[in-house]
Amino acid sequence: MNKLYLCLLIGSLSFSKSVDFQEVLDLTLNNNKDLQNTKLDIELSKLNSQKIDAVNFGKLSFINETSRTNHAGYVFNSKLSSREASFNDFGALQYNNPSKVNIEPTNLNYPKARTNITNKITYDLPLFTGFKLQKQKEILKLQQKANEVKYNLNKKELAFEVLKAYNNAVVAKEFIQAAQKAKEAISYVVKSASAFHDEGLVTKIDVKQAKVYKLNTNSKLIEAKSNFALALAYLRFLTSNDSISNVKNLKYISYNISNKKRLYKKALENRDELKMQNIQKQAMKKNIDITKSSYYPTVYSHLEYGFNDDKFTLDENKDYYTAMIGLNYDLFDNTRSIEKQKSKIAYQKSVLNYEKLKDAVKLQLEKALLDLKSKEKILKEKYEAKKLAQEVFDQSNLMYKNQLIAMTNLLEQEANLRKNEAELIVAKYQKSLALAKIATVLGIDFSDTNYNKGN
Repeated sequence: MNKLYLCLLIGSLSFSKSVDFQEVLDLTLNNNKDLQNTKLDIELSKLNSQKIDAVNFGKLSFINETSRTNHAGYVFNSKLSSREASFNDFGALQYNNPSKVNIEPTNLNYPKARTNITNKITYDLPLFTGFKLQKQKEILKLQQKANEVKYNLNKKELAFEVLKAYNNAVVAKEFIQAAQKAKEAISYVVKSASAFHDEGLVTKIDVKQAKVYKLNTNSKLIEAKSNFALALAYLRFLTSNDSISNVKNLKYISYNISNKKRLYKKALENRDELKMQNIQKQAMKKNIDITKSSYYPTVYSHLEYGFNDDKFTLDENKDYYTAMIGLNYDLFDNTRSIEKQKSKIAYQKSVLNYEKLKDAVKLQLEKALLDLKSKEKILKEKYEAKKLAQEVFDQSNLMYKNQLIAMTNLLEQEANLRKNEAELIVAKYQKSLALAKIATVLGIDFSDTNYNKGN
């Protein structure tokens, strides 16, 4: 039985994994289904662009049409098509009296049912479309570019989510460590109170107060472990990796933020939202050109070669061909100018949205820098507060041993120490998010291991 437990322990350890931020990020980016869907959108946009090229090559078709009918018009037309029409089809044998011009020929009006088989090859080719196909291809190319930018944007947003989740797990782990330290410290207080009580130096109530506090501390430890387990579960969900069982150190995104003007310029260059809006602006401009194409004529061609008979044949006496060039030009259509004006307005709106987004990025950067400045000051104060709280608790513990303060005072200082310790952990986490927020405003890709070089 002991060997079985040992094997299970070794097996569980072999499948457990302690990860850092980069490992979690790489796993998430490789396994994320939404990113994979965005990649497929890129492939679809490439195919849409290729479809325009295919249209320019025209369409070659083989068509087989087999029909059987006693419809007078269709029967006569099929005989003509297969070059089998005769005077008798017009009722020539019935026309024996020239004075009777209203004779209705039976052969023509009531023909026998006939099977007609047409086999043909057709080739349709647009010769000129008023530059419409060309402009549509350019727009589809922009759509492909937009999907690529969208993929990068989704990847950056996912990276920020991963950083929050990873650092949240690290913080949850630190809360466990803090709760364990608190449990050890209060266990020592309980032990001291029990010893003092045995010597008659304190009352029983001191021991009970310390034990109650110890139970509450143990509850906080259980809660901290539960929060850590939930944080790990979320990481396993993001990464699609069930072996993650621990995390390493808190992740800080480092970047040189000394020059605000340079940062704003960097944000304008890197932000994918701006790139997408700029692509939208270009697409709207090309859409104006598409509306202009309706003022041009369209030229097209149709080539056809086939055979027509009451049976399948390749007899050259039954073949035919058709070659046609067509031109379509709208002399008057007042809706064209309306569509043109609408496309111009859409372009103007896209220009305004682009400028509006630039202003929004500037505001986001300003808020992110102010938030970081605030979080750094708070963190500095929390370090000092925790240090002083530790000193006060150590001094209170000494005073309690010398019977200078009551147990309630000692427990109050211990609670104050743990409160400041927790606030310090939260402050470190908030600073890490503030740094990451600046990086996202600047459009930095966390997945690029060189993102903090050459700043």
